[in-house]
Amino acid sequence: MDRTFLFVTITLISGCTHLQTVTEQGLSKPEATDEFVDFLTDAHNYLVEQQDICQKDYGLSTYERWFYDQETGLIEFFNGDTLKLRITYQEVGTVSKISNTWLWAWANPNLTDNIAVDSEVVREFGDSNNFERLTKRKWMADEVDGWEMTAVMAFLTNAKGAYRVPGDNVYSFLVFTDIERINQ
Repeated sequence: MDRTFLFVTITLISGCTHLQTVTEQGLSKPEATDEFVDFLTDAHNYLVEQQDICQKDYGLSTYERWFYDQETGLIEFFNGDTLKLRITYQEVGTVSKISNTWLWAWANPNLTDNIAVDSEVVREFGDSNNFERLTKRKWMADEVDGWEMTAVMAFLTNAKGAYRVPGDNVYSFLVFTDIERINQ
């Protein structure tokens, strides 16, 4: 199990905020305006605080295994066969390691509506503030971009933490809406 998911440092490099990457697919990374970088910094700080609380109060990195289920919108953490923690989540989006792209949950036809509904809040906020990274369904991205968009959604929805689900070809990013300790 990958236990590096908890302590994420999102590096904002102000000198590179106007860089656009264009590929043969015609997908470009939307420009980050100064206003967006300021907002992203606030979102990052919020998520770091929430992740610290998750580690301190729930010891997320201490569990032996986890399981998540799109149908129920739950991620559960176990020690052995004993359920220790149950978290209700919302999907933020995915980063493809094959195409190096970000895809918002609101634009992903493979997700059930119950776990993608909060991502619409991000799109609406992006529309209202002209933040193209929040409104463009798919764009060139890496894991750092995934964490940045996760920080944005966590901040806008007052999420209690976040998780990156490791995968062979895709990283899925989730935010926590409720955390329940199971005392067994």
